[in-house]
Amino acid sequence: MTYLERFDATPESEQFALARGWLDTEALPFVNELREKRPILKTSVCTFVANFDDVIETLRVHQVFTVEPYYEKMKPYLMSEDDTPVHFRDKSAMSAFLDRGDIPRIRALVGQETKAALDTANGQIDAVAGLTRHVPIRVVQEYFGLDIAPEAKLAEWSFWNQYDAFHNHPWDIVADRQMVLDNVARSKKELVAAIAMLLAKKEAMVLTHLPMGDTVVDRVMKTHIETPGQFELQWKGLNIGGLLIGTVETSSQATVQALAQLINRPDALQAAQQAANYEDPTIFDGYVWEALRFDPISPYLFRRSNADYTLGAGRPWQTQIPAGTAVLPLVLAAMHDPVRFPNPEVFDPTRSQLTNTFHFGYGLHECMGRYVGGVIIPEIIRQVLLRDGLKQISPLDFDGKPLPEKYMIGWDA
Repeated sequence: MTYLERFDATPESEQFALARGWLDTEALPFVNELREKRPILKTSVCTFVANFDDVIETLRVHQVFTVEPYYEKMKPYLMSEDDTPVHFRDKSAMSAFLDRGDIPRIRALVGQETKAALDTANGQIDAVAGLTRHVPIRVVQEYFGLDIAPEAKLAEWSFWNQYDAFHNHPWDIVADRQMVLDNVARSKKELVAAIAMLLAKKEAMVLTHLPMGDTVVDRVMKTHIETPGQFELQWKGLNIGGLLIGTVETSSQATVQALAQLINRPDALQAAQQAANYEDPTIFDGYVWEALRFDPISPYLFRRSNADYTLGAGRPWQTQIPAGTAVLPLVLAAMHDPVRFPNPEVFDPTRSQLTNTFHFGYGLHECMGRYVGGVIIPEIIRQVLLRDGLKQISPLDFDGKPLPEKYMIGWDA
């Protein structure tokens, strides 16, 4: 039986759990069948959207398909709002502090930290703990200026906030939601206290005209920003905290999943290893983004409709989406739509990866740190691929969690 035949033969009360389980275990063949046979699939919990154009429409029409599900998790952070003055003010300001002119500096830092970790690993390493979490945390400490706690504590704060914000919704299968909420509450309390201490120190330096560095935190603290309805320091603390939460786990997951894809594709791995030696990393980076197309950090994004809306208008699968519907645009399906990605089953590193893909979101809610992540992810992998005899020691392991926990790799020491 096909996926849809099994779905249709299942009682309505059980259909969502069946489909959601396939997204965890058989995502690509499942979403490909949806896109080809039933591009909009309704369940009692949410509606899945699989056609590229419909996915784009869902993410573009933010007046209807809103990020309201983020609100209780993140308010009043900019990601929890759509087309509002707060969203544009905060995103514009923080984007300016994340100066794109710093990208070569960030890539050099990532390369240096990754190489150092590999050099001291004696031929094998847990890529998650030793590289894909460790190196982004070093960027958070050195470039962002959030050197406010031991590495393990920074990783913990990022982990629980990411878990709750992106993997603790009604359409997620979570064993213990309250455990997640308890951990994120504790983590937020500790993070807020640590940032408050940092801001007090930096504010004193500003007021006494002491010399400061050129981290993102320093830039924020040296700048006066009008924040109607908020204390300025509160605004700064909120957005500085977002740098940690938005960097570590997302970068880690994207990096380790793309790395695993390459290691398990011998032909692509060999070609990527050759490209890793080129002075210009552009060609090499294409291998990373193409690997991530086959295993993105999530097969879907999520929105909630605030009005009735006809999706797929004028097409055979035209569907009325009622107000209040949770909608999951299946970006994995969209990135394998043959209309936009010819021969989508073929691994092709020359595709225009960052235009039609959704690695950093899309539209109004495209990731603010996309240019930072755009060098963290491929540079960690490039440094790994420069090692001779690279091999997988054990498969990528999530340990029952929604975020990767362990991936043992080895090389010729």
